[in-house]
Amino acid sequence: MGMKRYALLGLGAAGYAYFKNKDNREKATVAFNDTKEKINQLIDQAKQSMNDQESQAPKATGSYDLEDEKMKEEGAQTAVHYFNEKQEESSNKTNQL
Repeated sequence: MGMKRYALLGLGAAGYAYFKNKDNREKATVAFNDTKEKINQLIDQAKQSMNDQESQAPKATGSYDLEDEKMKEEGAQTAVHYFNEKQEESSNKTNQL
């Protein structure tokens, strides 16, 4: 507990000594504002990216994964193909009789 107290005290003293100079305060303010602006830009880009992805997602199923949608479409085609083959087989059997 004692070491933490001395560490915080030393950190506070160093901060005071650094920010005592007006030039250092101005540099720190500029650096803080630049960092804040960059973070806001990254957040805006992330929001825009999410909005773009939502607009590209299929609306009927509510799914956001385009690969899943492709797989579902292919699965539906396979089922239709299988059904058509069964229909042709049954019609061929009735025609052969």
